[in-house]
Amino acid sequence: MDIEKSEFQITDRMKKFVDEYLVDFNATAAAIRAGYSESTANEQGSQLLARPDIRELVAEGQKAIAERTQTFQDNAVDELKIVGFSDLADFLTVKEGGIVEQKSFDQLTKAQTKCIKKIKQTVRSSHSADGTILHQTAVIEIELHDKLKALELLGRHLGMFNDSIRLKSEEPLPLTISFEVAPQVAEVIVTRGQGREQKKLQA
Repeated sequence: MDIEKSEFQITDRMKKFVDEYLVDFNATAAAIRAGYSESTANEQGSQLLARPDIRELVAEGQKAIAERTQTFQDNAVDELKIVGFSDLADFLTVKEGGIVEQKSFDQLTKAQTKCIKKIKQTVRSSHSADGTILHQTAVIEIELHDKLKALELLGRHLGMFNDSIRLKSEEPLPLTISFEVAPQVAEVIVTRGQGREQKKLQA
């Protein structure tokens, strides 16, 4: 037997074999990647897997992979739940007189900021006849992650849908909120998919 010098000692190459075996569960390929001869890799792989201590290492590796997979799955579901059950009202505040304003970022929770896909800020200027800038307005546009897509992915994870049941739209429908901040004027533009609603509120 030429696997290693001792059947009772787990060498670094054996540990490498276990790591490689856990990648694709191909004993021959794992033996080759671990540094064993290609001509004897098939035999070496079989002999290694026949050892109880190697099988124990493989079982421990499989358990660790399962735990990491479960952790990732739980985290992914949590992120989808945040987006899927988000509410536009989370990003707005209504002041006295019905004035709608954007919440400042320090007012948003960590979960709410995770719903934001993109932020764009532009400046609109009004000019006099001679080109002098009379007024400037900062416009902040926030695009949220697709809520319907997040709910669909959650539903598929829970087994609520199968391949024959699909949402009508395969294209993402981003939600975009634009805020025009100016003295005594607040303009809110909400866009979801192809629809567009605009409302200007005067103080």
